[in-house]
Amino acid sequence: MEVQFFNQTTENTESAETLIKHIFTFIEENHEMNIIFMDKPQIQELNRTYRNIDKVTDVISFPDQEDNYIGDIFICLERAQEQAVDYGHNIEREIGFLAVHGYLHLLGYDHHTEAEEKIMFAKQEEILKRASLERKSS
Repeated sequence: MEVQFFNQTTENTESAETLIKHIFTFIEENHEMNIIFMDKPQIQELNRTYRNIDKVTDVISFPDQEDNYIGDIFICLERAQEQAVDYGHNIEREIGFLAVHGYLHLLGYDHHTEAEEKIMFAKQEEILKRASLERKSS
């Protein structure tokens, strides 16, 4: 797995990049993709422009099929920090979840129906568990 990182925020993303590289060592497929870190206004603009949804989101994926290159994942770090608090887990779990969620979208997984969601979320949890980032039971 080859991941290129681009930071369009003022935050230091080194720990997030290290975490995501670690997670993707547990995936055997040989893909290339980009992960771009954004702030709220930037990701809201992407969401408005490409999805006609004028609000902040946590992650957006844009698939592309060019040799091993599978696309781009845009992650909003500000939103990830908020959601980690909202969901009661650490920022590593949330960033890991968003990266894996985006990755699975690039591979064609989706969650529009209950059946699709069950398959995609099981795959997500399987990957995150291998990286020791499973969801904590409450």
